[in-house]
Amino acid sequence: MGIRTEYFAAPTDEVAATALHTPGGPSEPDLRTDQPRFDAVAVPSVDPFVMLGGLAGVLSGRPYAEVTAHPRHGALVGSGGEEGPWVVTVSQILVDDLASAGPMRLAAAAREWSGDATPAVAPQVLVSALLSLGALAARATDERKGVYCWTSLTD
Repeated sequence: MGIRTEYFAAPTDEVAATALHTPGGPSEPDLRTDQPRFDAVAVPSVDPFVMLGGLAGVLSGRPYAEVTAHPRHGALVGSGGEEGPWVVTVSQILVDDLASAGPMRLAAAAREWSGDATPAVAPQVLVSALLSLGALAARATDERKGVYCWTSLTD
């Protein structure tokens, strides 16, 4: 069993929690408009707790324990029960770091982060993930939205 993760932008915790009602996740198209319900990016196997904590440490230079102690690091805003899905917050500090880092900094962070990732993830996978997350963070910042993670168990 694995996890499926989609990171997405929403204006409030309450709006982000509505992603629980879309079985396919926040990028699932609205049946009325055929447009995604949220600005979202799939980032396979990058959990919002341990792996994102490691990324926050790499980007900020702060210790893992400090970044994961932030009250908005992985704070639950919605739960579909024991088997999910779940929606959690991404700290604004990490969102700001992602939004302000350019592609070169994100690529360097991905290489450093891949060495710390548990389980190990190939650097090229993380580079792609960070570029997508950085672009999402920049759009969210421009639109004054927060970034969230929708997580679901997979078979």
